[in-house]
Amino acid sequence: MKKKLLSLALITLVYGGVNAQTTERLKEKFNTETANKNAFIDAIQMKGGSSFLHEKRDVITEISNDHIAIVQSDDFRANNASNIEQLQAGAVGGFALNGENMSIAIFDGGKVLPNHNEFKDLDNTGQFRVIDLENGAQGLSDHATSVAGFIIAEGGSRVFTIPNAAKGVLPKAIVKHAGFADTSNGNRFTKILEYGEYISNHSYGVNNGWSYNASGSRGAGYYYSVNTTIMTSSSQTLAGAYQSNDQAIDEIVYADPKFAIVKSAGNYYGTVPGPNDNKYRWSASGYVPFEEGDIVPDANCAIGAYCIGNGSLAKNIIVVGAIDLPTDATTYKFANTAEITRSSYSSAGPRKDGAIKPDLAAVGTLVIAPTVSSTNTASVNTYTRGSGTSYSAPKVTGTIGSLTQLKRLLTNDNEFYFFADEVKAILTHTAMEAGNYEGPDNWYGWGVLDGLKAAEVVLSTHNNEDTLERKVKVSGVNDEKVISAREGEDLKVTISWIDPAAELTSGTLNTMNDTSSKLVNDFDLRVIDTETNEVYYPWKLELSNPTGAAVKGDNTVDNIEQVLIKNPVAGRNYRVVVSNKGTLVNDEGVAADQNYTLLITGANAEVLSTSEVVKSKISVYPTVAKDVVNIKTQDKIQKVDLIDLTGKLISTSKKETVDVSSLSSGVYILNVVTDKGTKTQKIVKQ
Repeated sequence: MKKKLLSLALITLVYGGVNAQTTERLKEKFNTETANKNAFIDAIQMKGGSSFLHEKRDVITEISNDHIAIVQSDDFRANNASNIEQLQAGAVGGFALNGENMSIAIFDGGKVLPNHNEFKDLDNTGQFRVIDLENGAQGLSDHATSVAGFIIAEGGSRVFTIPNAAKGVLPKAIVKHAGFADTSNGNRFTKILEYGEYISNHSYGVNNGWSYNASGSRGAGYYYSVNTTIMTSSSQTLAGAYQSNDQAIDEIVYADPKFAIVKSAGNYYGTVPGPNDNKYRWSASGYVPFEEGDIVPDANCAIGAYCIGNGSLAKNIIVVGAIDLPTDATTYKFANTAEITRSSYSSAGPRKDGAIKPDLAAVGTLVIAPTVSSTNTASVNTYTRGSGTSYSAPKVTGTIGSLTQLKRLLTNDNEFYFFADEVKAILTHTAMEAGNYEGPDNWYGWGVLDGLKAAEVVLSTHNNEDTLERKVKVSGVNDEKVISAREGEDLKVTISWIDPAAELTSGTLNTMNDTSSKLVNDFDLRVIDTETNEVYYPWKLELSNPTGAAVKGDNTVDNIEQVLIKNPVAGRNYRVVVSNKGTLVNDEGVAADQNYTLLITGANAEVLSTSEVVKSKISVYPTVAKDVVNIKTQDKIQKVDLIDLTGKLISTSKKETVDVSSLSSGVYILNVVTDKGTKTQKIVKQ
């Protein structure tokens, strides 16, 4: 199978930070440290049996029509809650985003059942849309099969008469799967690099707190994966601490910034033994019972914070929590913020330094997916209804695939991938507000996934109606841009960057107590009113009050910063300033420039008069076309002129489509005139 890794030397010429030498060096490092049993999967973090998988299943069964009726006519509900079904129906630009020619990777607990009926390739009889990257090195996994289903299940169930049960985000895409466990093909870090799949889902993790294990080494009971004799307080926890698994993933994404890695937040909130339950702690000789006088740790997330395990605290990935289904049994939409509820099990952040984790939330409770039958592994019609952040993360992963497919269609570039900082900026910028307070928090991150708004931003920035730029920040030199607020829109500015991996704190107790920032390169975003000189600051969490409202100020811990100005004055000019503290460095600590993404909505990127600001949007797509160019506007089209670069008028009409199929290859100008404005767009005929 062709791997992207083979072309890394060429990729180096296109964007900074990527080179084959760095990638090979990382693979050697990961292999060596695993071979030496050195810290990448620490023993104290791995003891917990099945709790390693973020999975909480309520029912595993062959689902009948009666069972489906319990959860309404079909399970499009999680898609609806994040407006994904509108992407599938072509609500953005007329493109039906169902995953054609897209592939998504999953790293999970085993092999996906390849011939489940939900994975059929309907365009090729007898073929399926599942590829095993490990060539049979793992056994079948019900969990991996379900995760794959949330991304690519067709929703055309053949078990019951009701259609669309268990429909995934991308029902025509391919899933490529590998295991998170070590196999003959390597460990999960080397496999991420070796297989080179840029969009990947990782619904597994480490529990640094309490977990219940019915078949643990000491029998049924509650296990705590840390030697608690080092603790000085029951409130101390290793959860929330940046550790080796986080460092490794940050190194990978920094080495190749097109790796968009989505991780589940965990299902550990509130777990704690009762007074009469068996409980065990880790020791040098394995798990041992707690003795009289031992410190017994508090419940996971006892204060409503700090129960996300390491590996889900990396800076350069997207971590996803779980929410309950909307209560509206007709639309499965959230009418307001008050209707959004964190699933009781979903682990909460922040990171120990106060950085926002999780990054996003999506529905993960009581959802339906294909699975492997425990009694008949040959069954291709088995389904499960379950809950977990394992099931919310794939919705985000699939949406990244949708956005990528949209951009490919807009550009006619089937090799296109977003950079990780770009897609993180888009998804967090467009998330639905959630929680008790405005802004981000430690339960929902930046909010609930909104696939429709994210896709609309991809389209609007493609058409230069909003701003999405990936820029190079020169250390010590401010980047500035003057923008003009549009009428009736909030002004929102987001920056995101891929930060070098942080150094680790030595010693378990020191790691528990470490609240120092894990940023290496600290950017600062400010938006300044050019008339009043008022300075608008980004959101941040208060380290002294991690469950409270976000405040606005100098954010020194997140590699994403966002400024929101509600109801700005239309036509008012604002200056966006991006600066940095200290000296920017690369992953070797050497002074170097740093790439970052700038996303602006609700404003024009150039200074315009108020009369120009109120003009409505005119979208033109694709700008690189073979056959037809589309025009989208709510205004009345008065004239559409197609002009070549000599100024010659090729055609004129009042239609929303322009046929370019007969034109010679080259560059042309499309001039669209409506009753409210004009848009001039350069297009390329292939």
